[in-house]
Amino acid sequence: MVKNKKLPQGAKPSGIKGVLLATLMQWVHGGEYRAVAEALRLEHDDRFLELGCGSGYFLSKYASGTAVSSGLDHSADMVKMAARRNHKRAQAGAAEFRQGDVSSLPWSDGSFTAAAAIATFMFWPKPHEALTEIHRVLRPEGRLVIGLGWNADDGLDHSRYVKKYGFRLYSGTELQALLEDAGFSEVEITYTKAFMEPKLMICLAVK
Repeated sequence: MVKNKKLPQGAKPSGIKGVLLATLMQWVHGGEYRAVAEALRLEHDDRFLELGCGSGYFLSKYASGTAVSSGLDHSADMVKMAARRNHKRAQAGAAEFRQGDVSSLPWSDGSFTAAAAIATFMFWPKPHEALTEIHRVLRPEGRLVIGLGWNADDGLDHSRYVKKYGFRLYSGTELQALLEDAGFSEVEITYTKAFMEPKLMICLAVK
C-alpha cells in the first residue's frame, strides 16, 4: 500500500523473510484478529474485503463462511500466500486475492457489505483517498472495521518503530475525523487489550 521499493519487511513482507514474518504475525495479532472479527459480526450473506490481507489467515479463520471473501495486498508474495491458504474457496469461486493499492481499489461500486484493515492502516500513505475508495466499494450500510494495536492513545513510546518502519500513529479523534470526511455516517471507536497491545483500538464505521 506504500509505494516504496525499499520498505522494510514490517511494512511490505516479501521473500522467505516475509513469509516467516507473516506466519509469526498470525500468532502475535491473534487477539487483534478476534477483536476485529467480533466487531465485524460476519454473516453467511456477507461479501467481505480485507485490506492488507497478508498471509490470508484472518480470511481463512473468520471469513470462510461468507458468501464471498476477497483480499488485497501490495506484496505479491503475500497475495500468493493468501491464495494458497484459501485455495479451496478460490477454486469454488468464493474467494479472490489481488495485488494492488488501497487508494485505487480494483472493484466496482458497492461490491462489498463489509471490510477490514488489521494492523495496516498506519502504513497507508494516502489515508483519505484509501478510506474514500473503501467507502465507494461498500454497499449502503456496509461496515468497515479498522484494528490498530499501536496508536497515539495507548501511552507507549513508539518513536523507534515509527522511524524504522515509517508508519503514522493515529488517535481515535483523528481516525474518526478521517472516516467522517470520507463519507462514513456512523463511527464508533472502542479500546481493549491484546498481546503486547495494552490499548488496542477497534474502529467500526458504517456507510
